[in-house]
Amino acid sequence: MSIFWKQFISSFLIIFLILFLFTFLVIGELQDYDKSLTKERLLTAATLAGEILKPSIAGGNRQEIQRLVSGLGEKTGVRITVIDENGTVLGDSSRNPSELGNHADRPEVREAIANDVGESSRYSETLQREMLYVAVPYRDNVNRVKAVVRTSLPLSFLQKTIHPIETKVIYLGAILTALALLLSLGLSKTITRSLRGIINSSEELARGNLDISIPVGGGKSEISKISIALNRMAQKLNELFKQLSKEKNQLEAVLGAMSEGVMVVSHDGRVIIINSALKKMFNLKEDPTRKLYWEILRNRELTKLVESVLENWTPDSREIFYLYPDEKHYFVNVIPLDSPDKEVIVVMFDITDFKRLEKIKADFIANVSHELRTPLTAIKGYTETLEEEAYESPEDQKHFLRIIKRHTDRLINIVSDLLVLSEVESRDSLSRESAANDLEEININESIKSSLDALRSKAQEKRIDISYRTDEDAHKIKANRFLLEQMFINLIDNAVKYTPENGKVDVRVSRENSHILTEISDTGIGIPKEHLPRIFERFYRVDKTRSRNLGGTGLGLSIVKHIVIMHGGKIEVHSEEGKGSKFSITLPA
Repeated sequence: MSIFWKQFISSFLIIFLILFLFTFLVIGELQDYDKSLTKERLLTAATLAGEILKPSIAGGNRQEIQRLVSGLGEKTGVRITVIDENGTVLGDSSRNPSELGNHADRPEVREAIANDVGESSRYSETLQREMLYVAVPYRDNVNRVKAVVRTSLPLSFLQKTIHPIETKVIYLGAILTALALLLSLGLSKTITRSLRGIINSSEELARGNLDISIPVGGGKSEISKISIALNRMAQKLNELFKQLSKEKNQLEAVLGAMSEGVMVVSHDGRVIIINSALKKMFNLKEDPTRKLYWEILRNRELTKLVESVLENWTPDSREIFYLYPDEKHYFVNVIPLDSPDKEVIVVMFDITDFKRLEKIKADFIANVSHELRTPLTAIKGYTETLEEEAYESPEDQKHFLRIIKRHTDRLINIVSDLLVLSEVESRDSLSRESAANDLEEININESIKSSLDALRSKAQEKRIDISYRTDEDAHKIKANRFLLEQMFINLIDNAVKYTPENGKVDVRVSRENSHILTEISDTGIGIPKEHLPRIFERFYRVDKTRSRNLGGTGLGLSIVKHIVIMHGGKIEVHSEEGKGSKFSITLPA
């Protein structure tokens, strides 16, 4: 049921009940008042009749009593009955006394004898109707009751008198009820209109629309006060919401800008906040908020770390290794937050590159030590042999000297490559503007031809067919001439080294939009797939024995990679074991 009908029905029922009770009480009071007037009338009539009948009663003249009673009853319209002290009816204005029984037991008679005035309302068997009786005693000189004069009227007489007044009161009550109905209707509409406005505004507040204003009526009613209070509440909520939104946006901006993964975990292990970096780290497509952290970041070490901090409430950190979705090393720092909800913040630093650099550094030290120690050991050994003249013939002496020379050349080559690599890396670390000052416009075709000329005799020794193709006569780029030729020599030299006799090496240069693409392919031994990601690392060799026998230092491809990067280009390699390799270099024109 709507508020309108509830308000209307309740107010109407209250007013109707009040009017009904008022009408009922008014009619009751009027009936009591009329009854009291009738009693006074009957009492007056009985008293007067007693005075008139006093001589007749004293003389015991029944005929005179009957004559006077009949006359008085006809004139007053009141039934008058005279009863002696024994209850015998001496006269009656309505019936023959001889037909009436003894009245000694009548209530009004007994009460009159006892209290001088008696009254009663009861059904008259004589007249067959409800009657109102009033009786007064007649006493002789010694105050002895000689008779009782009783007057009576039918109650229908009273109703006949009061009925018009009752009708008017009932009509008045009906009119007031109709007015109450209209008043309740208007009042209900007024109240429900204001309440409906408040309800609609409250529903808008619940839906998050805080830019509302509830109309405030005039006056100082409770509804107006409620409207004012709701408007103030909406204004405060709006200000608070804007402030919270601003702080939330700032927090999201900070978390979103962080490269570290950040996550806030509740005391029961559910994710409260998580930033985009952490989602990206673990390839989380769906929103993990409110989920258990160990369900989305499945790692036993991480679970132990978070549970330890939640239990001891002290910060803790450790390195954690993940195998899925990628092999990653993380440094995880878990800090308890000073909040009433007992939350902790988990910060994950991706240290995979750092760990890889550490490994590369360790490998580099081990490799360079090994690469230097091997020729030095050989040189020392053969030098001591020569010093002790522990050779059998001059030919052995020359053979030892050639070995010493070959290892010395190897040391020189390693040191030279290290110097070149150091120079390229130092140029790579300089700013682009500084590096640009070292560049000049050169024709890349000429650099390739120069490199091919330097290696042609080496290729001819193995009867390797070297072909060179270009779609233009001149491909000009900004580059360091010396380093660019060094890059082509390293790549073509590797192609010649690792291509069997009677193989082919093809060099192709072409323009692709704003870049120059150089492809060096061979029909050599190829590179196994598992070695491809590491071939550009320093001293990394696919086949160490073969590489050393061919005079490689293990730094050539690393030098090539840094030269390409220094010139703003990129290098790719495609290779299949047993079928050959192809290096593709893209440089900006």
